[in-house]
Amino acid sequence: MIRKLLAEELGRLLETINREQHFLYYSYLTFRKNQTVHYGQFSECGELLGVTAFLKGLSFYAFSVYPLQTSFRFRSVLTRMKRDLELPDGEIGSFIVNEDEWEVLNAEIDVMKPPAGILLMKHRHLEDLPLGDDEVFRLDPSYFDMIESKMAEFHSMAFAREELHNPFYGVVQDQELIAVGGYHIYSDDYVELGNIGTDAAWRRQGYGKKVCAELTRKGRATTPHVYLNVLEDNLSAVRLYQSLGYVTVCKQYIVEFGL
Repeated sequence: MIRKLLAEELGRLLETINREQHFLYYSYLTFRKNQTVHYGQFSECGELLGVTAFLKGLSFYAFSVYPLQTSFRFRSVLTRMKRDLELPDGEIGSFIVNEDEWEVLNAEIDVMKPPAGILLMKHRHLEDLPLGDDEVFRLDPSYFDMIESKMAEFHSMAFAREELHNPFYGVVQDQELIAVGGYHIYSDDYVELGNIGTDAAWRRQGYGKKVCAELTRKGRATTPHVYLNVLEDNLSAVRLYQSLGYVTVCKQYIVEFGL
């Protein structure tokens, strides 16, 4: 049986889920909950085999998958969701899952391209953060149009306008925003850095590192749980984050598939 999950069922999932091993789905159960819809597949005995969730409001088709048993069938749940949510054929959906989950799912998913490795990193070493830099400052609402323009320029698909409610920090030169960064999630439960970028003409001058360091510092003042995601093959970014005190806590894959 496949059906939409009830609020109390989502609450029970939240009680047992491991945030670092199921990082994206954890956000769907918490801070993105009001923008998500969750469908579960159940056995004949009523056991929940797994969940697929859809996040509304982004420029792409954003899903999250939480398999609980090897008998979970993602495609069957997706077919039901496409019908109920009127999702179009021929579009591309995506989700992020950890290595073990991908071993369960990969046999039944026709990927659009080989899944890319993505590392979930957590900040552990405060002593590695450099001192604050006066060039980096918090961006007030007068910069919001600039931030949105930069997110489009950087092709930051994961950016949602609602994230402007979270703090953004940046560097300005000659009245131009040349480096910027913010948070996908900003709470006393945990923080996720995101939307970090530097203008091409200003790269390799340390501005991105300064912004990331300030975001991390402000995040650690709010919660000990500060995270970011980075593509595994972006070795320069991985090394930068390591130099700031981040360590890898979960290996994941970003998977693109046809709806």
